[in-house]
Amino acid sequence: MVFGWYIVAYLFLAGAGAGAFCAAACACAWDAVRRSDASERLARTCQAGFYAAPCLVLLAALFLLLDLGNAQRAWLVLATPLQSVMSVGAWLVALLVAVSGAVVARGLTASEVPRSLLGACCAVGVPCALGVMGYTGLLLSDLVSIDFWHTPWLIALFVASSLSCGIAVIVALDAALAPPSYAVSRGLWRAGAVLGCVEAAVLAVFLVVQSGFTDTARASCELLLSGALAPAFWGGVCAVGLALPLAVHAAGSLLPERAAMLGSSLGVLVGGLLLRYCIVAAAFFTPLALGAI
Repeated sequence: MVFGWYIVAYLFLAGAGAGAFCAAACACAWDAVRRSDASERLARTCQAGFYAAPCLVLLAALFLLLDLGNAQRAWLVLATPLQSVMSVGAWLVALLVAVSGAVVARGLTASEVPRSLLGACCAVGVPCALGVMGYTGLLLSDLVSIDFWHTPWLIALFVASSLSCGIAVIVALDAALAPPSYAVSRGLWRAGAVLGCVEAAVLAVFLVVQSGFTDTARASCELLLSGALAPAFWGGVCAVGLALPLAVHAAGSLLPERAAMLGSSLGVLVGGLLLRYCIVAAAFFTPLALGAI
């Protein structure tokens, strides 16, 4: 593998944390516009995203530090914020931790976060969250030596997966609480199903485009579809991460609501992690052409 499990975990946790923050911020913005009982209940349910975001993103930063190996390399990444995609992403992660941490700290010390502070944090945090979600794909697609990653469709795929995983985090936390607010979570749950369909469509487009890109990119696609990574891709990404949650949605009232929400959300999270593993593990370096020397 070009990158190890540390980077796989980093990409997954950073994307899921950013997606959870973005979903919670959008719910609060919707409440500020609508000002209804339903929108207020949605905003309160989505507060779990504010609490989960700094925890997930901090854990992602820890995995990045473990991958860098020593404090000196980590300092070089932070000291040169515009020198590389990883440096820009590290600063976006740090800013997202600071903003989400400010919301959580205020929420733990006061009965309600002031709307002015929440609005300012969302105005700064949402661009950072979107940047982190896009950066998790840009980090790979920026490596021109690997044809399989060299496409903007990879960025779109990781953004869709991050939003889906972020909503899954909120729904899973809400379903695990006692008593969970099913009526509110159901709307988020359905939004997650829509994002799952979008993610599946983007994944299909990504594989079709890369299959016709170069021979090296085609070899990576074949490794996913019929090679050694096929069990993880078909069984983990497609079956557990995409098909199972959609099947649970289709079953509707045939399943207990709490188990359906929790099970499908956990499936989305497992699929999101395995998606990043498959994308990273399927990469082949492009052979160096003699004419390029």
